[in-house]
Amino acid sequence: MTFFPSSELLLDPSPFRVSDTVPGQLARSTARELALQRSRAPRPFATRGASPGAAGFALALANEAWNLLLQQNLSPPDQEYEVAAPAPFVYQVTGSITFRRLLPPPFDVESTTVVDNQADGTILAVGVMENTVTFADGSTQTFHSIGVRRQTQGQPVQVVLFGARGVDFWEIVRLNSVSIARLDTPEVPLLGGFPAATQPRPGDTPNNDLAFPITIPGGIPGLLLPAEIPIIVLQPHRLGQRPVPIGYPLSLPPARREALPQMWLTPTGIQVGQGSPGDLVITTTPDTIPNTGTPTQTDDLRQRIPPPTVVCLDTPEPPQDICDCEEIRQIVFEELDKKFPPSRPFFLQTVQLPASNSRTFVLPPFTRYVNLTIVEPPPNVKSQFGGTLGQEVFYNGWYSFGATASSSERIPFHYNFMSIPIPPGVTQFTYTVYLGGTASVVIGYSVEG
Repeated sequence: MTFFPSSELLLDPSPFRVSDTVPGQLARSTARELALQRSRAPRPFATRGASPGAAGFALALANEAWNLLLQQNLSPPDQEYEVAAPAPFVYQVTGSITFRRLLPPPFDVESTTVVDNQADGTILAVGVMENTVTFADGSTQTFHSIGVRRQTQGQPVQVVLFGARGVDFWEIVRLNSVSIARLDTPEVPLLGGFPAATQPRPGDTPNNDLAFPITIPGGIPGLLLPAEIPIIVLQPHRLGQRPVPIGYPLSLPPARREALPQMWLTPTGIQVGQGSPGDLVITTTPDTIPNTGTPTQTDDLRQRIPPPTVVCLDTPEPPQDICDCEEIRQIVFEELDKKFPPSRPFFLQTVQLPASNSRTFVLPPFTRYVNLTIVEPPPNVKSQFGGTLGQEVFYNGWYSFGATASSSERIPFHYNFMSIPIPPGVTQFTYTVYLGGTASVVIGYSVEG
């Protein structure tokens, strides 16, 4: 059996070691068709065939696994779960959902919102939903989060969101949990709450295994070229938990079906061929040098010359006036540290400061950003609509930073979340929220790796 990494299967043009073999053609055609199918309809990949007890968690796990396998970045689709929650009772909705800020690194921070809210009326469904709000000037903005779909007497069905965030600024990473229970019986979640069987939606195909054809460009003995082969993805929602098998329909002639190898999908690639305990797994990697059976294969050769081995001794022989390893290392780092961010190996470290009305602190070396998040807004805070493509403006306070023991000019703190890039050489940071309000701080800085 042979394992083909996703990084090879989706290359264009395809590496010769993939396109010149029957297993490689099967794996490559399967991966490309799967990527196309999932881009058009991501939801069935996570829900088809899911059991009632695992549908919700399978949706999150399978979405991440399919993103990894097909090198896509599709947000998890909305997840609604029907419940039987009639009026006039009050219901407690609890859960947790993780968002990611739609900014380039390192400002693409993740934030987890914990939901613990009450809802009344007749609750029809609970889960991840979207709601579009129309403002007084006619502009609209769409929000998403954990929510309920409810109906009150004499009113149309409406969506109520908890901890909502704008889709233009935050994407949903995963739904961690969600549950709904009557307020007078909080220990007994309602049947149909998360996790629950996924209900079909308009546009969904029947809730069974995925079936579609793949096209093989050539190389399979006994078949006309190019050949079209139907395949079946069995239980695609299980990809986040185990390898997913690829089957062939019984409509294929037995002789043709038996000539096709078994395929297994994993989050990191496709395995072709049925294995047994102790079998050798052949892995094709970009460093593999194939056998040159034909002149065309020489196009895929890579000559790898290992670098010379250098040994640094703490006590060099013969003794001479040179630096030892640690001194050389220190000199190199001192030179590299003159640049920002450090050119030497480093990784991002964060430190969080608790909420406060006002705070002044010294920044660590190589600080990259400071995040300010309003925890308690100032009473009667003034606000201003930010426009169709902008955030709403709040007059929260001010912040300042400088390169010495004091700060510089005061800069308005006009959003409930601000990610502030820190220029080189800045050592001092201070902020103040108007009386009655507080804000927490997250400092991101580079440290030696």
